[in-house]
Amino acid sequence: MKQKGISLFVILAMISIAFSGCTETFASNQPPEISMKVSPSGAIKAEETITFDASATIDRDGDSLIFLWDFDDSDGIQREESGNEVTWEYNVEGTYVVTLTVEDGQFSQTKTTEIEVIPKDSIRPEANAGSRMGIDDCDGEETSDSSREFYLYFICEEKENSNREIDAKIDVLLDGSSSEHDDPNHYLSKFEWDLDVNFDADGDGDSTNDIDATGETYTWKDRTPGKWEIQLTVTDDQGLTDSDEVIVYINYVGVWNDLVVDRNNSNNPGILEFEFNTVYEDSPSVNRLKRADFELTYPKKDPDGSGFGSFAADQKLDIYVYNKTKEPKDVTNTSSTTNEQRTGNSNFDCNTEDDFCVFAQISGSYHVQKYYPGPWTVEIVNEEQNEANIDIFTIRLTFK
Repeated sequence: MKQKGISLFVILAMISIAFSGCTETFASNQPPEISMKVSPSGAIKAEETITFDASATIDRDGDSLIFLWDFDDSDGIQREESGNEVTWEYNVEGTYVVTLTVEDGQFSQTKTTEIEVIPKDSIRPEANAGSRMGIDDCDGEETSDSSREFYLYFICEEKENSNREIDAKIDVLLDGSSSEHDDPNHYLSKFEWDLDVNFDADGDGDSTNDIDATGETYTWKDRTPGKWEIQLTVTDDQGLTDSDEVIVYINYVGVWNDLVVDRNNSNNPGILEFEFNTVYEDSPSVNRLKRADFELTYPKKDPDGSGFGSFAADQKLDIYVYNKTKEPKDVTNTSSTTNEQRTGNSNFDCNTEDDFCVFAQISGSYHVQKYYPGPWTVEIVNEEQNEANIDIFTIRLTFK
């Protein structure tokens, strides 16, 4: 009798241990985090195709998910479509509640949205996010237009020699006043701007529906050089919407005149350092740098001599470009450029009789985006024994 009691105790203990492991597994599992995007947004016309997209739904445990859609909570049918992206049409006007159920094998989560269906002959408004094109660049040259509209701004600075950091900002005027409605019986009631369609500011799984600003026009303050994809959504008095995406480009040109670089002292070259910052990740603010140009003009001879006599010493200065977000990386430099090659180029005029003109350039996704986003440093380096004069140094950051 005693032996049987011990055996029963052992069996119960083993079951308890096994069940405890299961409860730990259940407790550690997390339910799905549902994302639902509806397109078009706002009111829907009868017989208009609607896309329901739940592809951004997350399951942090990596479980396989089942998506079940109910497009009308009043018709008694609970599972009308399946899949993470589906389409549907409503033939009858009215208000419908759409329910999405997502199951991961343990948890079942739901999310609902309301669809307002209006007459099929209703006319949608037409959004126009505006543009700014055909303007002069920093050299006074008119920029060419394009078949695709965009906003283009230039920041043109003549910098103080003591200020070698690029931190300029500019206000951008966004103008949606060309948006219109072809139905004279209806009007535009809302203008809503998403100022970065690549970033989901409200965390709902849809990066293109954030409301960062409102108004027919909007002054977007303190923008740095870069590129942004934005969207204007207009809504009329019926609730019908339309959206228009446009890109904002801000190019930069900074010019420094009459700089001086210290001489090489005990194998420590003289250095002038310049800094700029850029972002080019597929994440918030896709600020893609298309090209960076660095143009240096300096006299061939130092008019002040070498310090060892009255003759005019030869000058040789070089440009070094570093990406410094993690450990510094030498991206490019001009140290191998011979004096015979220091004559500028078709876009960089040079008085070759008196001056050397040397330039460095980084361009394209391979040369720019393979490095980390963030701070970049440009150095003008003097390896010679005499102090060196610089006529002009120019940095051009081109995003368009």
